[in-house]
Amino acid sequence: MISLRRAAVALTLVPSALPALASEGGGGGASLIEPQFGTIFWTLITFILLLALLGRFAWKPLLGALETREKSIQESIDKAREDREQAEELIGQHRELLNQARRERAEAVSEGQRDAEKLKAEILDEARKQREQILAQTQSQVEAGMRQARTELRTVAVDLAIQAAEKLLTKNLDDTTQRKLVEEYLADLEKSGDTDSLPS
Repeated sequence: MISLRRAAVALTLVPSALPALASEGGGGGASLIEPQFGTIFWTLITFILLLALLGRFAWKPLLGALETREKSIQESIDKAREDREQAEELIGQHRELLNQARRERAEAVSEGQRDAEKLKAEILDEARKQREQILAQTQSQVEAGMRQARTELRTVAVDLAIQAAEKLLTKNLDDTTQRKLVEEYLADLEKSGDTDSLPS
């Protein structure tokens, strides 16, 4: 708006200076000092008409174009500010999603470790139970084998004792009586704990 006022002042000075310059070219230096009312009148009329024409056809469109341009620039600034705010909001959302993904990954890893530890404990517990079961079966089989071996050893010992007794004893004792005597002897040995010292 200030530049338009300056232009208007310049336009007022230009028409008044033109006749003075023309008369000066003719050699009359005094015409610059003496006022000429006809020139002033027509200069004012020309200036007023020029202002009216400029105001109607030039200034309003120029001011309108400037306002439109200013409005467009302001809209661009507002749009850029809005885009920047949206971009910052999106960046914040992306950061939050990234942090959430990291937390979920850490939880998944931790849960996987917990599951692995649980599975390991279950496997070890199952292995321990199977080992104990196998040991119990083995112990039972060993005990059964020991009982069977003792029984067989007792039978063999009885047979050997009978055979030995047959050679030593007279022919007066029969086989049933000899077996009975040996079994009673072995029973006495078992009671006293001597059978535990027999080789297996």
